[in-house]
Amino acid sequence: MEKERTRKRYLSGVIWDVYLFILTSNEPMGVRDVWRGLKLSSPSLAQYHINNLLEMKLIGQAEDGRYVAEEKSSLEVLRNFVLFKGRLISRMIFYAAFILGLLLVYFLFEPKKWDFRDLLVVAIGLFSLIVFSYEAFMQHRGIKTGVQKL
Repeated sequence: MEKERTRKRYLSGVIWDVYLFILTSNEPMGVRDVWRGLKLSSPSLAQYHINNLLEMKLIGQAEDGRYVAEEKSSLEVLRNFVLFKGRLISRMIFYAAFILGLLLVYFLFEPKKWDFRDLLVVAIGLFSLIVFSYEAFMQHRGIKTGVQKL
C-alpha cells in the first residue's frame, strides 16, 4: 500500500479532462456537474477521478461539498497559460498581440518609403507574429492531449 502512495502518478485522459474542467469553471463543481459537463458514463466515474485529484492535492473541497482547483501553478504544463475568466490563454497570445500592435502602429504612424528598413521591420514583425501564433496553437493543442507527471 505504501508503494502505491510514493510512486509517481500521471495526469492524462479522463482525469486530466476532469482537472481542466474544474480548473476552468467559474464556480465550485459538484460530482454531477462534472459527470454531465464531461458526459462521463456514470457519476461514480466522476467521483473516482475527483477522489484521485483530491488525493494528489490538485483540487480541494469547498464547505458546501463541491470542488475547486487548488493551485494551477504547481503543474509545469500550465505555467505557460493564464487563467482569465475561466479560460486558459497561452502567454504566446499576448506576445503575438503585442507584435501585432507594434506593426499596426508602425504602419499607421510611420511614413513608409519601402526601403530596406521598412521591409526588414515588416519581415521581422510578420515572422515574429507567425511564430508566436504557431506556438500558441501548439500549446493549446498540447494541453488537451498532454500527460503531466506528478
